[in-house]
Amino acid sequence: MWDEIVRDKTMTETITFRPKLRSTIIGVIFHFCLLGILLYCWNSIDSIWSMIFLIIAIIPTFFIIGFLKPIIFVQNVIIGRDKTITIRHWFGKGYTEKIAKALYEIVMINEDDIRSYRFHIQGRKFQVSPCVYERGEDLSEILKPFLRRKNISIKPAILGRK
Repeated sequence: MWDEIVRDKTMTETITFRPKLRSTIIGVIFHFCLLGILLYCWNSIDSIWSMIFLIIAIIPTFFIIGFLKPIIFVQNVIIGRDKTITIRHWFGKGYTEKIAKALYEIVMINEDDIRSYRFHIQGRKFQVSPCVYERGEDLSEILKPFLRRKNISIKPAILGRK
């Protein structure tokens, strides 16, 4: 059913895209365990190694912070049949705008691979990365035709490979 909607390029219904939370939760658990092990080693070893373990413990902390944002906010993307995009979080109101008007930038991994789309909606900026959403390929297929409609800035992805 979704393939027909995406291939047709005419939106006949509203589609909601929810983030994939399973891999995010697994990442948080893994990095919490790693942080716990490193802090235990820091506390139990009385040598120069203890400082090294403490310094290394900073790395999983950054990953935990990065993984927790999608869990806390749970950003849903709703594509309306009237070619609007609504971005909602668990709490707070949703932000809605026409896709053609809101889309201002894309982030590319290479010439054929779009990493994310950036939108300016009601005075706020949002980034939507299809790879983190269930049915992300469908989301990307819906958004790609809007790239040809106006001048959109293209940025290279600094860190991201799939």
